[in-house]
Amino acid sequence: MINYLAIAVDSGKHTTKSVCSINGTLHKIQFRTKIQEIQNLGIDITANNHIIEFEGKTYLIGDMVAENKTSYDITKHSMEHLLCIYLAITKFIEKNDAKNHGIPNIRVAVNVPINIYKNALLKEGFGNFIQNQQRAITLRVNGKAFIFRIEKVILLPEGTGPIYTRIGDFKTKRSLIVDIGGLNVNYCSFNGLVPLLDTMVISNNGINILRSKIAEKLTSRYGISVSDEDVEQILKDDCYLYANGIKQEDSKEIIENLISTHVAELFNYAKSRGITFNNTTVVCCGGGALLLKEEILKQYPSAIIEQDSQFSNVLSFYRVLEVKKLV
Repeated sequence: MINYLAIAVDSGKHTTKSVCSINGTLHKIQFRTKIQEIQNLGIDITANNHIIEFEGKTYLIGDMVAENKTSYDITKHSMEHLLCIYLAITKFIEKNDAKNHGIPNIRVAVNVPINIYKNALLKEGFGNFIQNQQRAITLRVNGKAFIFRIEKVILLPEGTGPIYTRIGDFKTKRSLIVDIGGLNVNYCSFNGLVPLLDTMVISNNGINILRSKIAEKLTSRYGISVSDEDVEQILKDDCYLYANGIKQEDSKEIIENLISTHVAELFNYAKSRGITFNNTTVVCCGGGALLLKEEILKQYPSAIIEQDSQFSNVLSFYRVLEVKKLV
């Protein structure tokens, strides 16, 4: 009996999300998409961090890697995303105990930016890159050896959102999915369940770009060094900067103004590419949609903010695997 495992992966610039059904239960996994090549690391790693040994090199993936190691390249055709996809696969192999039943054959649905999805040559190249020409893939994760083959790769566009997980909600509607990620914002209009090619556009106005704007502004305003890690925590807390333990009272207004301008730019970019919002259900997803929720609803009150926003795309990807009978 051939050992199959179907997995959907959405490897974003901020977080890698993946889902897989094991014994009838859908499991979700996520970890930070931050990677750094290392040598002779002498410290103990904590939860949500992973040491990957692959092709003679060693990498650290997870929370312990600095924010400035985040990639700002739009492409996903990189070692960073390859290893995050492979790491997600190994996590489900371990969870399913699949490696004890022969070499697992993986059927994987993976996200690609819309600009790559529309280009047949780039899609094919990325698919071959992930699949490793169907040769066996070997690596070690936190000292444990894994081997698997990727039998099938389905490449699906970012900006799919909940379209295929809640078909009944969208099959008679015109909708616009705004997928706000770490680096990219992907836009795609759907007529029912059919994506409209001319509305598949991408911008680089993701949350990492906003975070950089905030860090630069606060550094300039207060004459201190404000790092990406600082801004990450500021946005998680109350949107105030605390410098040397002192709350900077006007910092919140500065940050909120930058957020407001950023959201306005997101919608304006769509309009500049010929996307209208007339008689359209606007659905915002991705991790950035949760962070910007309050401001999005101020500027577009009828927008829908997905509750399971980070997993919105990858759940649709898994549904595609099911429809194609690859599960």
